[in-house]
Amino acid sequence: MTTEGDARRHARQVRAALERSYTSHVYAGDLQQYGVVGAEQRLLSRALTALAVRIVAGVDPVTAGGFVIDGIADQGIDGIALCKQPPHVYLVQAKWSDTGAAKIDREAARELVSGLDYLDRERFSEFNARGEALGEAASALMVEGNAQVTLVIALMGTATPGPNVIRVLDDAMARFNQHGPRVKYCFLHAQDFSRQVRQDREPEPITLDVTLGPWHQHDGLHTSFQGSVRVEDVAAWSATYGAGLFRANIRDPLGATRTNSGIVRSLITEPGNFWYRNNGITVLCDSIEARPGSMQFAHNLPMQLTAVNASIVNGAQTVTAIAEAMRIHPEIAAQAKVGVRVIATNGVTGFTEDVTKATNLQNSVEARDFIALDPVQSEIREDFAADLDKQYTIKRGAPDPSPESGCSIVEAAAALACLHPTADYSARLARSLDPLWERGERGAYDVLFDPRPPALQIWRAVTAVRAVREALHSTRSQREGRAAAVAQHSEYLIAHLVLKHLGISQIDERSYPFEDEILPRVADTVAALVPWLIHHADAEYGADTQIRTILANPEQTRHLSTLVLSSAATGEDAPTLPAEYIRAKPERKPRRPNTVPYLVDANAITEGTPLVYYSAVSTEQAALAEWLAEDLRRSRATWVNSRTKPILWEADQQQYSPSGLIREMWQLADWKEQPVANQGTTRWLVDGGESLWTLALRLQEAEEETESDRIA
Repeated sequence: MTTEGDARRHARQVRAALERSYTSHVYAGDLQQYGVVGAEQRLLSRALTALAVRIVAGVDPVTAGGFVIDGIADQGIDGIALCKQPPHVYLVQAKWSDTGAAKIDREAARELVSGLDYLDRERFSEFNARGEALGEAASALMVEGNAQVTLVIALMGTATPGPNVIRVLDDAMARFNQHGPRVKYCFLHAQDFSRQVRQDREPEPITLDVTLGPWHQHDGLHTSFQGSVRVEDVAAWSATYGAGLFRANIRDPLGATRTNSGIVRSLITEPGNFWYRNNGITVLCDSIEARPGSMQFAHNLPMQLTAVNASIVNGAQTVTAIAEAMRIHPEIAAQAKVGVRVIATNGVTGFTEDVTKATNLQNSVEARDFIALDPVQSEIREDFAADLDKQYTIKRGAPDPSPESGCSIVEAAAALACLHPTADYSARLARSLDPLWERGERGAYDVLFDPRPPALQIWRAVTAVRAVREALHSTRSQREGRAAAVAQHSEYLIAHLVLKHLGISQIDERSYPFEDEILPRVADTVAALVPWLIHHADAEYGADTQIRTILANPEQTRHLSTLVLSSAATGEDAPTLPAEYIRAKPERKPRRPNTVPYLVDANAITEGTPLVYYSAVSTEQAALAEWLAEDLRRSRATWVNSRTKPILWEADQQQYSPSGLIREMWQLADWKEQPVANQGTTRWLVDGGESLWTLALRLQEAEEETESDRIA
């Protein structure tokens, strides 16, 4: 059942697509007379006509726009589309609605039928200039080509047309089909347009040519072949299709990891041994066309396979490493071969997912990886692109987008936990983000993503949590001891409290002034709520109780949340905190351990974790923007558990210290005004948007809190 919210979502997505791909291809020279709003709505209606033509006639947006005749004297027809093979004429009437509530009434249906009557009687002069030319061509196709005619009613709405409309159309069919079934009608609704928009954003299915030699065929329920493939062929797949090769995989290539660098070294030092050392590649596809080199001696020659709608479901890291080795030393790496399996799914439901999970269990797999197979996440990614023109990364290994251009599933899930009506889910994140991927009755994932949240809601929640984190960071020097620990470990709970206090029940509404009025209030709201949180935590549970212990107890968390929000609602200032909670002389604070050695010794980051470069310094952003855009690998790296060089840069596969890599990047970008020093650990972000420096600080303060409690 389609809800009002679904209809609005469809309308938002379709509108974005119309403005992006259709409005520039329809006639708009007569719209100035209608004013800004009127012209906009009529332009969208014409663009919707073009989209309807694309759906029924299968033409591209430019061609579809040329079939639009909407305007004065259109005679109830907004578009006349012509198809010659087979002969077909489509007469389109479109109704646009910003809210997805468009309908057709009996009078509009009569106008459409009347327009068909004019064409049938060759009264082309009744139409405007565009309609007259297309009308003549349509009439010729109807008479000489015996073309079928379809009346297309295109509605940006979800409601089924009423019986009066159907009666008008059925009566017309009876008149025009007296001598054979030449005319029919159909309806297109909001969900049909949304589906086409999604399809247009999907990459084309990959047809992969695979040369196996030697090879053998596996006898079983699924057509399958296994054999050896030259690595230069695999590199060619990567160059041609990129990340599209892995769309059905449980995760994307993990980038420049120590393991992948080892694969690269193996290829360029001992290519002859590569086949023995590598687990190989598994390709799933819809079907396989096999062409043996000989009918009698097939196994003596390579087997040529064409894999239709192919995806690599295991071996993404191998493919990435092969492509890198071929880039560095193609003449050496090309001597190697790799084992490849090609399996046809034959349309068996669930087979792809089963094989993907089973083959990847041989490697390190996290609960988050299986979430990548949930269709809901693909739909959210499509919503982000269509609604917001932003990126949403799902798979582990996929580089996170820059903060201004999108977010990852990790940030999204954490933000939704903060947005949830109760404090339970945000509090769980004090120790780890792993609870986000728990399924089942008490799991967080299904609560947060079922039903599927709108992209706008997710994005606004993400930006709010980022604003909370920034506010906490900017004021951390004002807090000492327990106050610092409460603020540090309650980051997500504080974000939840901020969202609740601001009262953002309409966060998913386009008209809601979130960016202009709500987001600017986050910093002040944080400043008001944090003292209340500290006060009530101490008053209710004692100043000697670890804040993480409180957060681990759902009942205590809910109670604490209620107290904080109730106190804040009064508008009163929180009671003055004890003097030992206020940092008066930060220079006396003992020096904390260096960030990188601490993170390595604490085993705080899993080796191979993707990192993304981001600088909050505007001059640095401007200086590096063009250079970074030239090669996306320049802003990506992975973590290596090394005390001196923990950053493995994807751009050159070399290891650096955080600050050393930033200096290298500044030099390569030819930034003339670069400063003498930099704090590199603040510029490399892990999952959730937390910098290496912030992560280390949070963990160190947690240890200090624990030590203080032990001594006490």
